[in-house]
Amino acid sequence: MIEGRPRQVQLSRRALLHAISGSLVAPLAGVDAALWADTVRVDPALVEHFAVLRSVLVESDNRVGAAAILPTARQQLGHIAHFRRVAQGGLHDAFLRTEARWAEFAGWLSDDLGDRAAGDWWLAQALTMAQEARDAEFTAYVFARMAQRAAEATDRDRVLGLARAADRNGGHRAPVRAFAALQRAHGHAIAGNTSAFQAAVDDAHHLVAGTPADDGDLGSFCTTPYVWAQEGDGWRRLGRPHAAVKCFDRALDAWPESYRRERGLYLARTAAAYAAACEPQRAATTALAALELARLTRSARTRREVAAVGGHLTTMFPTEPGVADLHAALTASPHTT
Repeated sequence: MIEGRPRQVQLSRRALLHAISGSLVAPLAGVDAALWADTVRVDPALVEHFAVLRSVLVESDNRVGAAAILPTARQQLGHIAHFRRVAQGGLHDAFLRTEARWAEFAGWLSDDLGDRAAGDWWLAQALTMAQEARDAEFTAYVFARMAQRAAEATDRDRVLGLARAADRNGGHRAPVRAFAALQRAHGHAIAGNTSAFQAAVDDAHHLVAGTPADDGDLGSFCTTPYVWAQEGDGWRRLGRPHAAVKCFDRALDAWPESYRRERGLYLARTAAAYAAACEPQRAATTALAALELARLTRSARTRREVAAVGGHLTTMFPTEPGVADLHAALTASPHTT
Protein backbone atom coordinates (compact mmCIF):
# COMPACT_ATOMS: atom_id res chain seq x y z
CA MET A 1 0.00 0.00 0.00
CA ILE A 2 1.36 3.44 -0.98
CA GLU A 3 -0.53 6.48 0.34
CA GLY A 4 -3.46 4.22 1.08
CA ARG A 5 -3.66 2.78 -2.43
CA PRO A 6 -2.51 -0.70 -3.61
CA ARG A 7 0.49 -0.79 -5.92
CA GLN A 8 1.87 -3.86 -7.71
CA VAL A 9 5.60 -4.42 -7.23
CA GLN A 10 7.59 -6.92 -9.28
CA LEU A 11 10.43 -8.73 -7.56
CA SER A 12 13.01 -10.80 -9.41
CA ARG A 13 14.01 -14.24 -8.18
CA ARG A 14 17.58 -13.02 -7.71
CA ALA A 15 16.47 -10.07 -5.59
CA LEU A 16 14.33 -12.34 -3.44
CA LEU A 17 17.25 -14.72 -2.95
CA HIS A 18 19.53 -11.92 -1.82
CA ALA A 19 16.89 -10.56 0.53
CA ILE A 20 15.76 -13.83 2.01
CA SER A 21 18.18 -13.82 4.94
CA GLY A 22 17.20 -10.24 5.77
CA SER A 23 13.95 -8.46 6.47
CA LEU A 24 12.07 -8.85 3.19
CA VAL A 25 10.58 -12.33 3.54
CA ALA A 26 9.16 -11.70 7.01
CA PRO A 27 6.53 -9.18 5.86
CA LEU A 28 5.79 -11.25 2.75
CA ALA A 29 5.28 -14.37 4.84
CA GLY A 30 3.21 -12.49 7.41
CA VAL A 31 0.48 -11.34 5.03
CA ASP A 32 -2.90 -12.43 6.34
CA ALA A 33 -3.89 -15.48 4.30
CA ALA A 34 -7.61 -14.79 4.30
CA LEU A 35 -7.13 -11.20 3.10
CA TRP A 36 -4.71 -12.38 0.42
CA ALA A 37 -7.17 -15.03 -0.79
CA ASP A 38 -9.98 -12.48 -1.01
CA THR A 39 -7.77 -10.05 -2.92
CA VAL A 40 -6.55 -12.44 -5.61
CA ARG A 41 -9.59 -14.74 -5.57
CA VAL A 42 -7.26 -17.73 -5.69
CA ASP A 43 -5.37 -16.75 -8.81
CA PRO A 44 -4.15 -19.94 -10.56
CA ALA A 45 -0.79 -18.20 -11.06
CA LEU A 46 -0.20 -18.62 -7.33
CA VAL A 47 0.65 -22.28 -7.92
CA GLU A 48 3.67 -21.24 -9.99
CA HIS A 49 4.44 -18.47 -7.49
CA PHE A 50 4.76 -20.99 -4.67
CA ALA A 51 6.86 -23.30 -6.84
CA VAL A 52 9.31 -20.47 -7.58
CA LEU A 53 9.36 -19.37 -3.95
CA ARG A 54 10.11 -22.91 -2.82
CA SER A 55 13.01 -23.19 -5.27
CA VAL A 56 14.43 -19.92 -3.91
CA LEU A 57 14.16 -21.20 -0.36
CA VAL A 58 15.80 -24.51 -1.34
CA GLU A 59 18.74 -22.58 -2.77
CA SER A 60 18.92 -20.38 0.28
CA ASP A 61 18.80 -23.43 2.57
CA ASN A 62 21.92 -24.74 0.85
CA ARG A 63 23.73 -21.51 1.75
CA VAL A 64 22.39 -20.30 5.10
CA GLY A 65 20.93 -23.46 6.63
CA ALA A 66 17.59 -24.84 7.72
CA ALA A 67 17.22 -22.74 10.88
CA ALA A 68 16.86 -19.57 8.82
CA ILE A 69 14.38 -21.12 6.37
CA LEU A 70 12.03 -23.39 8.33
CA PRO A 71 9.92 -20.61 9.95
CA THR A 72 9.19 -19.13 6.52
CA ALA A 73 8.40 -22.56 5.09
CA ARG A 74 5.88 -23.18 7.88
CA GLN A 75 4.20 -19.82 7.30
CA GLN A 76 3.94 -20.42 3.56
CA LEU A 77 2.45 -23.86 4.21
CA GLY A 78 -0.33 -22.13 6.12
CA HIS A 79 -1.06 -19.85 3.17
CA ILE A 80 -1.00 -22.74 0.68
CA ALA A 81 -3.38 -24.76 2.86
CA HIS A 82 -5.79 -21.83 2.96
CA PHE A 83 -5.78 -21.46 -0.85
CA ARG A 84 -6.23 -25.22 -1.21
CA ARG A 85 -9.34 -25.12 0.99
CA VAL A 86 -10.84 -22.25 -1.02
CA ALA A 87 -9.97 -23.55 -4.49
CA GLN A 88 -12.15 -25.91 -6.49
CA GLY A 89 -11.63 -28.68 -9.04
CA GLY A 90 -8.29 -28.92 -10.77
CA LEU A 91 -6.96 -25.82 -9.02
CA HIS A 92 -7.63 -27.48 -5.65
CA ASP A 93 -5.57 -30.50 -6.72
CA ALA A 94 -2.78 -28.24 -7.96
CA PHE A 95 -2.58 -26.57 -4.55
CA LEU A 96 -2.67 -30.00 -2.90
CA ARG A 97 0.32 -31.12 -4.98
CA THR A 98 2.08 -27.88 -4.11
CA GLU A 99 1.37 -28.35 -0.41
CA ALA A 100 2.76 -31.89 -0.56
CA ARG A 101 6.06 -30.58 -1.95
CA TRP A 102 6.32 -27.89 0.69
CA ALA A 103 5.53 -30.42 3.43
CA GLU A 104 8.36 -32.67 2.22
CA PHE A 105 10.65 -29.64 2.21
CA ALA A 106 9.67 -28.83 5.81
CA GLY A 107 10.48 -32.43 6.70
CA TRP A 108 13.91 -32.12 5.10
CA LEU A 109 14.62 -28.92 7.03
CA SER A 110 13.46 -30.52 10.28
CA ASP A 111 15.75 -33.50 9.72
CA ASP A 112 18.76 -31.28 9.19
CA LEU A 113 17.99 -29.49 12.45
CA GLY A 114 17.90 -32.83 14.26
CA ASP A 115 14.13 -32.87 14.85
CA ARG A 116 13.38 -36.36 13.55
CA ALA A 117 9.85 -36.44 15.00
CA ALA A 118 8.90 -33.32 13.04
CA GLY A 119 10.54 -34.80 9.95
CA ASP A 120 8.39 -37.94 10.34
CA TRP A 121 5.23 -35.87 10.65
CA TRP A 122 5.89 -33.65 7.65
CA LEU A 123 6.81 -36.59 5.42
CA ALA A 124 3.64 -38.43 6.42
CA GLN A 125 1.65 -35.31 5.51
CA ALA A 126 3.44 -35.10 2.16
CA LEU A 127 2.70 -38.75 1.34
CA THR A 128 -0.99 -38.44 2.22
CA MET A 129 -1.43 -35.32 0.11
CA ALA A 130 0.50 -36.74 -2.85
CA GLN A 131 -1.66 -39.87 -2.85
CA GLU A 132 -4.85 -37.85 -2.47
CA ALA A 133 -3.84 -35.72 -5.47
CA ARG A 134 -2.97 -38.88 -7.46
CA ASP A 135 0.56 -37.54 -7.96
CA ALA A 136 2.35 -40.82 -8.70
CA GLU A 137 5.73 -39.21 -9.39
CA PHE A 138 5.85 -37.36 -6.10
CA THR A 139 4.44 -40.35 -4.20
CA ALA A 140 7.35 -42.42 -5.52
CA TYR A 141 9.77 -39.68 -4.46
CA VAL A 142 8.35 -39.48 -0.92
CA PHE A 143 8.58 -43.26 -0.51
CA ALA A 144 12.24 -43.00 -1.55
CA ARG A 145 12.77 -40.20 1.00
CA MET A 146 11.24 -42.41 3.68
CA ALA A 147 13.59 -45.21 2.64
CA GLN A 148 16.50 -42.78 2.92
CA ARG A 149 15.54 -41.97 6.49
CA ALA A 150 15.11 -45.67 7.31
CA ALA A 151 18.66 -46.23 6.04
CA GLU A 152 19.91 -43.63 8.51
CA ALA A 153 18.31 -45.76 11.23
CA THR A 154 19.88 -48.91 9.64
CA ASP A 155 16.43 -50.52 9.34
CA ARG A 156 17.14 -52.85 6.40
CA ASP A 157 13.62 -54.24 6.08
CA ARG A 158 12.04 -50.79 5.97
CA VAL A 159 14.66 -49.45 3.56
CA LEU A 160 14.05 -52.22 1.02
CA GLY A 161 10.27 -52.21 1.50
CA LEU A 162 9.98 -48.46 1.02
CA ALA A 163 12.36 -48.51 -1.96
CA ARG A 164 10.16 -51.19 -3.57
CA ALA A 165 7.11 -49.02 -2.87
CA ALA A 166 8.84 -46.15 -4.69
CA ASP A 167 9.48 -48.42 -7.68
CA ARG A 168 5.88 -49.68 -7.71
CA ASN A 169 4.51 -46.14 -7.94
CA GLY A 170 6.07 -45.85 -11.36
CA GLY A 171 8.02 -42.63 -11.30
CA HIS A 172 8.99 -41.61 -14.84
CA ARG A 173 11.81 -39.18 -14.10
CA ALA A 174 15.19 -40.89 -14.26
CA PRO A 175 16.59 -38.99 -11.22
CA VAL A 176 13.63 -40.13 -9.06
CA ARG A 177 14.14 -43.74 -10.17
CA ALA A 178 17.88 -43.41 -9.50
CA PHE A 179 17.16 -42.01 -6.03
CA ALA A 180 14.98 -45.06 -5.30
CA ALA A 181 17.70 -47.38 -6.66
CA LEU A 182 20.18 -45.83 -4.23
CA GLN A 183 17.87 -46.62 -1.34
CA ARG A 184 17.79 -50.25 -2.48
CA ALA A 185 21.58 -50.11 -2.53
CA HIS A 186 21.67 -48.91 1.06
CA GLY A 187 19.30 -51.67 2.15
CA HIS A 188 21.61 -54.26 0.59
CA ALA A 189 24.66 -52.60 2.17
CA ILE A 190 23.05 -52.77 5.60
CA ALA A 191 22.43 -56.48 4.96
CA GLY A 192 26.07 -56.96 3.91
CA ASN A 193 25.11 -58.02 0.37
CA THR A 194 27.94 -56.51 -1.68
CA SER A 195 26.90 -57.81 -5.09
CA ALA A 196 23.30 -56.60 -4.74
CA PHE A 197 24.58 -53.25 -3.44
CA GLN A 198 26.85 -52.82 -6.46
CA ALA A 199 24.09 -53.82 -8.88
CA ALA A 200 21.71 -51.21 -7.44
CA VAL A 201 24.42 -48.52 -7.55
CA ASP A 202 25.12 -49.44 -11.18
CA ASP A 203 21.40 -48.99 -11.91
CA ALA A 204 21.53 -45.51 -10.40
CA HIS A 205 24.65 -44.56 -12.37
CA HIS A 206 22.99 -45.74 -15.57
CA LEU A 207 19.81 -43.76 -14.88
CA VAL A 208 21.59 -40.44 -14.22
CA ALA A 209 24.21 -40.77 -16.99
CA GLY A 210 23.92 -37.81 -19.32
CA THR A 211 21.26 -36.03 -17.24
CA PRO A 212 21.71 -32.26 -16.94
CA ALA A 213 22.91 -30.53 -13.79
CA ASP A 214 20.33 -29.74 -11.13
CA ASP A 215 17.52 -27.89 -12.95
CA GLY A 216 15.29 -27.54 -9.90
CA ASP A 217 12.87 -30.27 -11.02
CA LEU A 218 11.90 -33.23 -8.86
CA GLY A 219 14.90 -35.34 -7.89
CA SER A 220 17.29 -33.34 -10.06
CA PHE A 221 19.82 -33.22 -7.20
CA CYS A 222 20.41 -36.92 -7.98
CA THR A 223 23.29 -36.46 -10.42
CA THR A 224 26.44 -38.50 -10.99
CA PRO A 225 28.37 -36.77 -8.15
CA TYR A 226 25.44 -37.50 -5.80
CA VAL A 227 25.48 -41.19 -6.82
CA TRP A 228 29.23 -41.33 -6.14
CA ALA A 229 28.65 -39.86 -2.68
CA GLN A 230 25.92 -42.38 -1.93
CA GLU A 231 28.14 -45.18 -3.18
CA GLY A 232 30.78 -43.97 -0.73
CA ASP A 233 28.22 -44.24 2.07
CA GLY A 234 27.52 -47.83 1.03
CA TRP A 235 31.17 -48.88 0.96
CA ARG A 236 31.58 -47.36 4.41
CA ARG A 237 28.66 -49.48 5.66
CA LEU A 238 30.25 -52.53 4.08
CA GLY A 239 33.54 -51.96 5.92
CA ARG A 240 35.48 -50.83 2.82
CA PRO A 241 36.78 -47.39 3.93
CA HIS A 242 39.37 -47.00 1.16
CA ALA A 243 36.71 -47.60 -1.52
CA ALA A 244 34.49 -45.12 0.35
CA VAL A 245 37.18 -42.42 0.32
CA LYS A 246 37.70 -42.90 -3.41
CA CYS A 247 33.98 -42.41 -4.10
CA PHE A 248 33.68 -39.43 -1.77
CA ASP A 249 36.69 -37.75 -3.40
CA ARG A 250 35.20 -38.20 -6.88
CA ALA A 251 31.90 -36.77 -5.66
CA LEU A 252 33.40 -33.75 -3.91
CA ASP A 253 35.64 -32.90 -6.86
CA ALA A 254 32.50 -32.39 -8.96
CA TRP A 255 30.20 -31.08 -6.21
CA PRO A 256 28.15 -27.95 -7.08
CA GLU A 257 29.44 -24.89 -5.27
CA SER A 258 25.95 -23.87 -4.16
CA TYR A 259 25.43 -27.12 -2.19
CA ARG A 260 27.62 -26.04 0.70
CA ARG A 261 25.68 -27.79 3.43
CA GLU A 262 25.80 -31.18 1.65
CA ARG A 263 29.49 -30.65 0.89
CA GLY A 264 30.05 -30.33 4.63
CA LEU A 265 28.07 -33.51 5.27
CA TYR A 266 30.08 -35.56 2.80
CA LEU A 267 33.35 -34.11 4.06
CA ALA A 268 32.31 -35.39 7.51
CA ARG A 269 31.64 -38.83 6.04
CA THR A 270 34.97 -38.75 4.21
CA ALA A 271 36.61 -38.01 7.55
CA ALA A 272 34.82 -41.01 9.07
CA ALA A 273 36.13 -43.21 6.25
CA TYR A 274 39.68 -41.95 6.80
CA ALA A 275 39.33 -42.71 10.51
CA ALA A 276 38.13 -46.23 9.75
CA ALA A 277 41.12 -46.64 7.41
CA CYS A 278 43.46 -45.67 10.31
CA GLU A 279 44.52 -42.38 8.74
CA PRO A 280 43.93 -40.06 11.71
CA GLN A 281 45.71 -36.97 10.38
CA ARG A 282 43.74 -36.89 7.13
CA ALA A 283 40.55 -37.69 9.06
CA ALA A 284 41.12 -34.77 11.43
CA THR A 285 41.95 -32.30 8.65
CA THR A 286 38.89 -33.30 6.65
CA ALA A 287 36.67 -33.17 9.75
CA LEU A 288 37.86 -29.62 10.51
CA ALA A 289 36.83 -28.53 6.99
CA ALA A 290 33.42 -30.16 7.52
CA LEU A 291 33.01 -28.46 10.89
CA GLU A 292 33.60 -25.05 9.32
CA LEU A 293 30.87 -25.68 6.75
CA ALA A 294 28.56 -26.95 9.51
CA ARG A 295 29.15 -23.65 11.29
CA LEU A 296 28.46 -21.57 8.18
CA THR A 297 25.28 -23.44 7.26
CA ARG A 298 24.18 -24.16 10.85
CA SER A 299 23.74 -27.85 10.04
CA ALA A 300 23.14 -29.86 13.20
CA ARG A 301 23.37 -33.08 11.22
CA THR A 302 26.86 -32.32 9.89
CA ARG A 303 28.11 -31.23 13.28
CA ARG A 304 26.84 -34.45 14.86
CA GLU A 305 28.73 -36.51 12.30
CA VAL A 306 31.91 -34.48 12.83
CA ALA A 307 31.54 -34.91 16.59
CA ALA A 308 31.25 -38.68 16.14
CA VAL A 309 34.47 -38.69 14.10
CA GLY A 310 36.15 -36.53 16.74
CA GLY A 311 35.12 -38.88 19.53
CA HIS A 312 36.46 -41.90 17.64
CA LEU A 313 39.77 -40.21 16.84
CA THR A 314 40.24 -38.95 20.40
CA THR A 315 39.74 -42.48 21.72
CA MET A 316 41.88 -44.27 19.14
CA PHE A 317 44.57 -41.68 18.31
CA PRO A 318 44.77 -39.27 21.26
CA THR A 319 48.39 -38.18 20.63
CA GLU A 320 47.96 -37.13 17.00
CA PRO A 321 48.37 -33.33 16.70
CA GLY A 322 45.53 -33.00 14.20
CA VAL A 323 43.21 -34.92 16.50
CA ALA A 324 43.96 -32.48 19.31
CA ASP A 325 43.15 -29.57 16.98
CA LEU A 326 39.83 -31.16 16.04
CA HIS A 327 38.95 -31.78 19.68
CA ALA A 328 39.73 -28.15 20.52
CA ALA A 329 37.62 -26.89 17.61
CA LEU A 330 34.66 -29.06 18.62
CA THR A 331 34.95 -27.86 22.20
CA ALA A 332 35.04 -24.23 21.11
CA SER A 333 32.29 -24.58 18.52
CA PRO A 334 28.77 -24.09 19.88
CA HIS A 335 26.28 -26.83 19.14
CA THR A 336 24.33 -26.07 15.99
CA THR A 337 20.61 -25.63 16.57
